[in-house]
Amino acid sequence: MLLKLATYAQDAKIRAQVSTEDDFEVFFTVNLVGSSARADVSPNGFSFSAISPGNYTLEVQAIGYETFQKEIELKPKQTLQIEIVLRVQENALDEVIILDEQLGISSDTPYSFTSISINSIQQKSSPNGLMGSLREVPGVYGAEFGQGIVKPFIRGLGFSRVVTVFQGNKLENQQWGADHGLGVNDLGVDRVDVIKGPASILYGSGALGGVLLIKDSEDYLKSTDWTGSFGTSYNSVSNGYRTFASIGKKQANDFYFAADLAYENHADYKDGNDRIIGNSRFNTTSLRLHSGIDKKQFQNKLSFTFHDQNLGIISEDEMDDALSLATSRNDRSMQLPFQEVKDYLLSYKQSTQHENFETSLHLSHHINTRKEIEEAFNEVDLGFRQTHTFYNGRVSLTNTKIKHSLGLQGSFLNNENLDEAQEFLIPDARFFETGVYYLAEYKLKDYFIQGALRYDFREVTADASSQALINDGFILPGEPENRKLTSSFDGITGSLGVSKTLDKHKLKTNLSTGFRTPDLAELFSNGPHPGTTRFEIGNANFDREQSYQADVNYEYTNQKFSASLSVFGSLVDNYIFFSSSGQTEPETGMNIWNYQQVDARLYGAEFNLQYSLFANNQLNLSMSGAIVRGDNLDFKEPLTFIPPDNLNFKVNWLPFNTPTTFFAALRIIGEQNRPGFNEEVTDAYNLVSLGASYYFDIGKQELEIGVTANNLLNETYVDHMSVLRANQVTSPGRNILLNLRYRF
Repeated sequence: MLLKLATYAQDAKIRAQVSTEDDFEVFFTVNLVGSSARADVSPNGFSFSAISPGNYTLEVQAIGYETFQKEIELKPKQTLQIEIVLRVQENALDEVIILDEQLGISSDTPYSFTSISINSIQQKSSPNGLMGSLREVPGVYGAEFGQGIVKPFIRGLGFSRVVTVFQGNKLENQQWGADHGLGVNDLGVDRVDVIKGPASILYGSGALGGVLLIKDSEDYLKSTDWTGSFGTSYNSVSNGYRTFASIGKKQANDFYFAADLAYENHADYKDGNDRIIGNSRFNTTSLRLHSGIDKKQFQNKLSFTFHDQNLGIISEDEMDDALSLATSRNDRSMQLPFQEVKDYLLSYKQSTQHENFETSLHLSHHINTRKEIEEAFNEVDLGFRQTHTFYNGRVSLTNTKIKHSLGLQGSFLNNENLDEAQEFLIPDARFFETGVYYLAEYKLKDYFIQGALRYDFREVTADASSQALINDGFILPGEPENRKLTSSFDGITGSLGVSKTLDKHKLKTNLSTGFRTPDLAELFSNGPHPGTTRFEIGNANFDREQSYQADVNYEYTNQKFSASLSVFGSLVDNYIFFSSSGQTEPETGMNIWNYQQVDARLYGAEFNLQYSLFANNQLNLSMSGAIVRGDNLDFKEPLTFIPPDNLNFKVNWLPFNTPTTFFAALRIIGEQNRPGFNEEVTDAYNLVSLGASYYFDIGKQELEIGVTANNLLNETYVDHMSVLRANQVTSPGRNILLNLRYRF
């Protein structure tokens, strides 16, 4: 104790006054790089207390102003007095955000993109995971199969048409069907960058609708002290709770290590009528480990993630009281049917910066094991083990007028039915794919021009020669004698775009193509799908989907107001969709569903407006919205699974000089009166949310409390994008989300 008191007696302090050269009062943020201390901020300045003597970098940032940065040395018992004048930024849109270190792309790219923080305490630990926050992004929607299973849609395209990059790895665990989750949550995640529109040039097959780039939180790289957080949360709609913790440290020799851990458990959720939706319960366990070196010109990172999920499968007969699987309100025991999913992901990334060039390397290996257990707890009805190795390498010449990047990217994937499986939907299968891409970037005054070309080749082999598949009578198309079938896909894609920046305005235009190779289920499925009433049949003769899109995006930003508008249109050749044939399979009596391929058209628009009512940004108003239309050009009817029109209103209030934040939000979902094949009109609905957060300073640490009421008015509704929409399974009702987080 005496040693601790003596140490505090040597601590230094900082006192700063902050003004702007145009005498405009602004909201600013302060960061003392090299310390975990947090500033006490007032409208005219800030202060730090109890800082250990040493060398630090002081940073002050405000929207519309240049970042102030100063190296300082604090001596024992010193109180540093400093006056800071923030300079007006000549171009408020000049700040460059790195979207993807692997590919070397930034916010200058002509693609339409949105970044959203996942660290907000009000939204932490939402039962819908990352998608609970991503719904705030105009043009992004989610297809639900109950809480815990939400698939992202971007501009009307979803399922395996959206690429998700997690831990640098391109996720491929959707090869056997649409109604399965991504297998990621917000543990250790700082933000998600959403790239809208075809990005196959950069990410290969599947990036037809867009890309979700999930970025890790790396606060531990800012300090040589131990940093981290731990906390807990509660969701009233499902009596669900979550406990989570993160810790990390960077050594003086630039070596670092970090860990994240979470456990989550939910009972069945209640809808707006307080009806329990049976078997919507789920639980997850997540562990993440990181280590590496972070130097000025060399960075690497070795990461491991383990994710274990048990997910209840909501019955198609759930709304029939006599057939409902609902039990007691707080029953958390898994019941039949359910999914048991385990993910193991090991990844390594490395980047170097040299005077004339930079390099990037990524390698990852992902093991995904999925079991669908329906008839008995000791039997596996459907089971797969997928191994996926993904690689990406890039070299960029940076000391030239035109930045040239050449990259190689690809995958090895092997998908095997588990020996103990009782039923078989798809055969054993594997594929190898590789793509080579060239990316050129040229900056000329206010213009940024980007062009790219890419060639891809994929070879897919289906194998039904195992004894289990022979005994099951599984048949491949054409019934080859050796019970093996090989298909190959290849093609060229390209993009060309221009960004024009002038003062507070930015205009982006982009022409691009994208492609998607049919997944294993679309090519080779031929069997019953447990947990459903479907007998699914694929088509091995499908061609790859190919899209052609034009995109225009306009942005305006000043100190108090920002606005963006995007319009897009795309044609998709060989679009694959899933539908009922109206027939039944003789042996099982199940409805036969098959895949069809048509030409399609999608078009729409998104907008986002933000306004700070007062000079110090204490009251922020925002409004956003999106519309998308999709047409089946062969059948002259709307496409299925097209999101309804939606509007979002939000108010954020930061009371003067207090550590409190309040927000109110209204989400308006319009009637979806353009049903596709086998769909019906879905009613409109409105969702109201309120929330507040508060933080306490405890020495150098911080305690945060967040309270959020989602669907405050307890609306009863069925979302058009729900996978269970046809059975009128209602969505979650009012949810009071309580969060407690301690940062150190």
